[in-house]
Amino acid sequence: VSVYVTVNILIGDSELSALEAYLKDLERIGVDAIIVQDLAVAKLAQRVAPKLHLHGSTQMTAATLDAVRFYESLGFTRVVLARELSLAEIEHICKNCTAEIEVFVHGALCVCYSGQCLMSSFIGGRSGNRGACAQPCRLPYELLDSLGTSLLPKHEAYLLSPKDLNYSEYMNELVAAGVTSFKVEGRMKKVSYVRQVIGTYRHILDTAHIDSTDADALASGFNRGFSTDYLTDHVGKSMMTVVAPNNQGKLIGKAEVKKGQVHLYLTEPIEKGSLLKVMQASGSITYYQIDQNWSLVNEKHFVGKPDEGFAAGQVFLASTPKSQKQRGLQDFSAKLEVHGYLSINTDREQPCTNLTFVLNDGRTVTVSNEFEPVYANNKPTSLEKVTDQVGRLGNTLFTLASMSIPKGPYMWPASVLNALRRDAVESLETLLITDHETAWAELAVEPQDMSSMVAKGKVQYSEPMVSARVDELEAVKAAIDGGAKKIIFGGDRLQRKPYELSIYEQVAKLCKDHNVLCVFATPRVVKDDEVKAYMNTLKAIVEAKPDSISIHVPQALLWLRDLGYTGAIEADTGLNIFNGSALQVWEDLHMSSIAPSLELTLTQLVSLQKSTNLPLEVMVHGYTEMMISEYCAIASFV
Repeated sequence: VSVYVTVNILIGDSELSALEAYLKDLERIGVDAIIVQDLAVAKLAQRVAPKLHLHGSTQMTAATLDAVRFYESLGFTRVVLARELSLAEIEHICKNCTAEIEVFVHGALCVCYSGQCLMSSFIGGRSGNRGACAQPCRLPYELLDSLGTSLLPKHEAYLLSPKDLNYSEYMNELVAAGVTSFKVEGRMKKVSYVRQVIGTYRHILDTAHIDSTDADALASGFNRGFSTDYLTDHVGKSMMTVVAPNNQGKLIGKAEVKKGQVHLYLTEPIEKGSLLKVMQASGSITYYQIDQNWSLVNEKHFVGKPDEGFAAGQVFLASTPKSQKQRGLQDFSAKLEVHGYLSINTDREQPCTNLTFVLNDGRTVTVSNEFEPVYANNKPTSLEKVTDQVGRLGNTLFTLASMSIPKGPYMWPASVLNALRRDAVESLETLLITDHETAWAELAVEPQDMSSMVAKGKVQYSEPMVSARVDELEAVKAAIDGGAKKIIFGGDRLQRKPYELSIYEQVAKLCKDHNVLCVFATPRVVKDDEVKAYMNTLKAIVEAKPDSISIHVPQALLWLRDLGYTGAIEADTGLNIFNGSALQVWEDLHMSSIAPSLELTLTQLVSLQKSTNLPLEVMVHGYTEMMISEYCAIASFV
């Protein structure tokens, strides 16, 4: 089993020293790879723990083939793709890159592109980019018109709360697409949930088939309802929980009101003590605790009257007394079987005792103890005694499958057997780590010197200036009239509505006529099916000859290189530059200026400025997009 450790948060400058020690420890104990968001972590790991493979986290917002290729150039051997990609987009990336590709297939889903969400940080003081998301998307919201009137029924309040991913029915397609690893969201989940889901997906992969037991196992675990909308490219209201953001359970029937009585009609038997949840059309939820076994299917079961609090709606099985019966929940042992052989080494002048451990795959270690066994005709050490002492492997990776001892009435003290056991375990653990490092296949991903490929133009900033980020031509004029000395134009637009290409030349001319710096920005998300069209936009931007181009996505460096651009490039906020080491990565790539993370404090910004000679650009006023999402609440509900 490979071990990957998540180090996928943005790191503060004050934390880098502790991080160095942590990375060294991870390498020392045999961790295979770290999952990374911050390029400072990657840079540090390559220097102090070079045996650790680098895996790009979904927090890196890798949504295109070129994004994966950029991370390949930095030495990443695997990339976890953004959850928002369709099956066709995933396949396109897998078939055209060298790095391994990992895809989320089950569990909680963010409404925003991971790595581009500021909502928790700005309204809750807890940064998702720092691993402390307060999950504001799970809160109720209202959708209002321009007059402040609510456009939706009161019970449709969870507009930003997605259902959980469940790609179990598409595993064969994902395998065929070339996906290397399937990721299940399991952190902060109960052990029973992790066992159940992992066991189910393991069975689906092994059999290349999903059966009703698999589907039931997944539906019976914690879930907010399931969605495949991103994978099938059908994003909309159907992927939202809408009415309730918590555990939904398994749909097993309906509740109906007839003649003043509420009856349940169930599609499967349920046992005494089960908890049923009835979700009404209004969004209200009623729970029933069943006090007897119900074996009849599709027959009515009387539960009460409406005036007693009972209601009609969909019936879900929330829990059962024996909810751990599903596939994957059976007891199992992840321990490795060892076969023990106690022997007397007579090759030495002074005989001693050897203990050999042999794994089922044939790997072997032998350790020695200076104790010379003696005959003990009265109380020799029995096989049962040796097995008991050597088999005390409770807190180790191993379990003793068999034991053999020399013939004859020999005696070994318990202290000798215990010492031999400890030494054998230590030797076997060392062997496993060493063998694993040797067998860990090196991927054909070679880091490249990106700095030689990137434009090296510079914009000179002699003093602080006010810049304005705008997205309309009239706003450009207004900003110049207001005294702005730098215009940052373009980038993200609602629904990705493209600009007329001629507007870039108009903006550039307007800035030049007023002796104002002209900078054009890239969007924070460009998907593969949009790259071709965006390259036409980028070509128009280059031809307009701006003073600089501000990039929110790292793959823009590759696009600009392909267009032959030689001017200045600025690193923008979408790159999540949070510390001096990450800033240095971009400085080495010849950035002309840096707009660091919007989540930095004033103290952190001052410290960051001291670490570089590059000018920093900081947002001081205006609206900031809290989320970037493929999902549109307005289009989905109105």
